[in-house]
Amino acid sequence: MRKLLIKNGYVVTVNPRRDVLQNGSVVIEGQNIRAIQRGEVHGDFDEVFDATGMIVVPGLINAHQHFYYHLFKGVANGLLIEDWFPTIVHRVTPHLTDDDMELTSHLACVEMLLSGTTCSLNHLRLTSSEATLQRIAAPSEALGMRQVIGKEVQCRLPGNANHPRSLDEEVRFLDDLIPRWNSRGGGLTRFCLAAECNAIFIEQQVTSEDLLIETKRLADRHNLKITTHISAGTLAFDKAYMRVLRKTGRTDAQALMQLGLLDSRYILAHGINCTATDIEMIADSGASVVYTPTSEAVRGGGITPAVPMRDAGVNVALGSDGPMVDYSVDMVEQMKACSLLQHAKHLDPTVMGPERCIEMSTINAAKAIGVDREIGSLEVGKLADIAIFDLCTPHSMPANNPLTSLVYSARGTDAHTVIVNGEMVVRARKLTRRDDFRDIFASATSRAQTIISQAGLGDRLTSTW
Repeated sequence: MRKLLIKNGYVVTVNPRRDVLQNGSVVIEGQNIRAIQRGEVHGDFDEVFDATGMIVVPGLINAHQHFYYHLFKGVANGLLIEDWFPTIVHRVTPHLTDDDMELTSHLACVEMLLSGTTCSLNHLRLTSSEATLQRIAAPSEALGMRQVIGKEVQCRLPGNANHPRSLDEEVRFLDDLIPRWNSRGGGLTRFCLAAECNAIFIEQQVTSEDLLIETKRLADRHNLKITTHISAGTLAFDKAYMRVLRKTGRTDAQALMQLGLLDSRYILAHGINCTATDIEMIADSGASVVYTPTSEAVRGGGITPAVPMRDAGVNVALGSDGPMVDYSVDMVEQMKACSLLQHAKHLDPTVMGPERCIEMSTINAAKAIGVDREIGSLEVGKLADIAIFDLCTPHSMPANNPLTSLVYSARGTDAHTVIVNGEMVVRARKLTRRDDFRDIFASATSRAQTIISQAGLGDRLTSTW
């Protein structure tokens, strides 16, 4: 069994004791971590990696992403989230093919691996066949990245009249599908369910209470997590969130709770407008929240109450959302934005230190998606998913406090070496399983331009100066 030694690194374990080891060593045997200690480790190794001047952290986990958004960076400037859907999303997504879904999965995985992300939840909203899922999973499995596919649960409804299945048919389809997708590619590909409960989707009539109830039953039968958007959108009186709130008299969290659904299976993305009552219910339920700081900021949607949630006992993770929203899936950028925005919101520079941000993008994210017994921290026996960032750069030196430097000074592209399942999938800032992806970039540029033109959005690429 192959043995790898990482030595001389600044090792941030995020273990239950939150041990941080200067001049630390990590021993990897096969897929697993076999030892973590300070100082020299002696023995025979197939490879020794000298991490002098580098910080060694658990592989970063993006707990909320939309891979198919990757073709449309740069088209959404100046739009509130409620206006972004009809103006952008509903006009480009009808043109996406299975070829595009595979292409965007390649783009997503390349960008994330090269910026230190080893695992991501891919939240689907478009109707996907099993053939589509095969195309989505292929790039991450080929490149060696973990992907949790959030398979959409949808059916024929007034806002989704052309869906091929009724609710009963959708449930039977998924009962048959799920067992084949619980763990593929040696555990690299996993499954969860995606069922929308957000006010925007309720107003669009693409979800229903019956659909949410049946999704929860599916999740219980198959022991799966459920990812959903919650309490997003602005508080403008005439926009979707407030309009639905005025009609129903209940928030998204309250709707899930009143239906008897909200529990630890739920991964609640955004939560910008969660009230104190919502936060208390979420904490009691054991559900997790995924904060996507740059997505919410760039759309002018607000700032998720991440600090009150954390203080109430909610497991709060980090995600990027899709790059049709905020153009980047760099989780180092998300950690920095998380800290800065929360400090500005609370006028307190102590409420979201770098240590909390690293927790949110590692062990908290692993807990949210249900894999914290396997990844999310550097501990003996866990799978060796590790990101090693080079801090010997003009923007990080002198790295007097490496942990602080990672969050506030470094960039995702400082990921020097990335390990998944004990294998170096990024070495010296280059993918090891594929050394050239210029053809992917060329195909993406061509398809993006074609779809943007077909959608009549070419004018959105013109500067408004």
